[in-house]
Amino acid sequence: MKLTRRNYLALSAAALTGAAACRSPAVAETADYPTTPSMLPDRNSFSLGSVVYLNGGSQHPISKQAHQSVAAYLQHRETHPVPDPYSLNSDGVIEKFAKLVNADPDEITFVQSTTAGEQMIVKSLDLPKTGAKVVTDTLHFFGSFPLYGELEKSGCEVTWVQPRDGRISLEDMDKAITPGTRLVSLSLVSTFNGFEHDLKAVCDLAHSRGALVYADIIHAAGCVPVNLHASGVDFACCASYKWLMGDFGLGFLYVRRGAIGELKRTNYGYYGISEFATHMYPLDAPGDGLVDYAFSDDAAGWFALGTHSHTTIAMLDASLDYIQEIGVEAIQAHAETLTIRLKEGLASQGFELATPPETRTPIVTAIYADAYKKLNDKMKAAGIVTTVSRNRFRPTVSVFNTTDDIEAFLEAVGKA
Repeated sequence: MKLTRRNYLALSAAALTGAAACRSPAVAETADYPTTPSMLPDRNSFSLGSVVYLNGGSQHPISKQAHQSVAAYLQHRETHPVPDPYSLNSDGVIEKFAKLVNADPDEITFVQSTTAGEQMIVKSLDLPKTGAKVVTDTLHFFGSFPLYGELEKSGCEVTWVQPRDGRISLEDMDKAITPGTRLVSLSLVSTFNGFEHDLKAVCDLAHSRGALVYADIIHAAGCVPVNLHASGVDFACCASYKWLMGDFGLGFLYVRRGAIGELKRTNYGYYGISEFATHMYPLDAPGDGLVDYAFSDDAAGWFALGTHSHTTIAMLDASLDYIQEIGVEAIQAHAETLTIRLKEGLASQGFELATPPETRTPIVTAIYADAYKKLNDKMKAAGIVTTVSRNRFRPTVSVFNTTDDIEAFLEAVGKA
């Protein structure tokens, strides 16, 4: 039986009642949570209390629906009742994510993290390779900078496109992506300032010159519309603990079906095997070798390794339903009403914005010398959770945020 968020409510009620002695009070309290609302903001689905949480772009709070789904999984792991009606919906989660980003399920596989997926792609493109050319930009995820720095040291030619006014221009990408470029690597939405690439335009340009494109979509999936097929991107990856409302240790890697022929196999994971027969154990059929095996010719066959986080899959089973039911367009529209006010308010209070004014992502970044020293204690005193770095701060909004949250933040920040 596939566990959906809807049939979970009926299923878990019986399971939790029958095992009351085994459950914790925290699990028991999840039984009457409301179903997904159709209007935003939605605070009822999250246990934020009085906290002003403007940090979904760092790690998103777990919803009550996801908590319920994990509780059902943990109940199953604790007791294994016989007959056990529970079934972890792993394939269903892949299908839900594929639908969210407009891809085919066989083009998606689980990976540990965005960084793991990006490095898998780079290695499978036979990089580093002396003389190979890579193009990236400095609004890409800063955690990827060492990867491309090491490629440079190993003989690759790496071109770093710099932003102008907080944007990576297509004109500058045009100059950088020359014939012979092997890979263009970027973040669809920048973790630094929320700038969003025109991914289709970049892919069209790159493909016209024989290059492949990798996109980090961790700051896009779940909060802005993503259409992987329409963009033409070859590879994309994201973890699930941000706007997908999952947790650490699990994400998704997309590999365009037509790009598989460009890859060199560098992963040999059990979860990618399509055929397997041993010839070494008692009663095995005879064979020419010790084992016969084959890998499936899809994303899993090329990049799936071993076990992955079942608790996060359980969370995502509920969270992806939640996102789909609200609709990414509605999530983006709600966020935009809040970020417009953030940008206007911060500018009027004298802050220098790193985020372009037209950006429609849920990230707003301001440059502020000694921001951590000046603001960290202020945020704590005001009950505000957000990202404050050494010389910048970055409030990020989500489905539960209200205009009151924005006004509280602006008041706490004060004048520049």
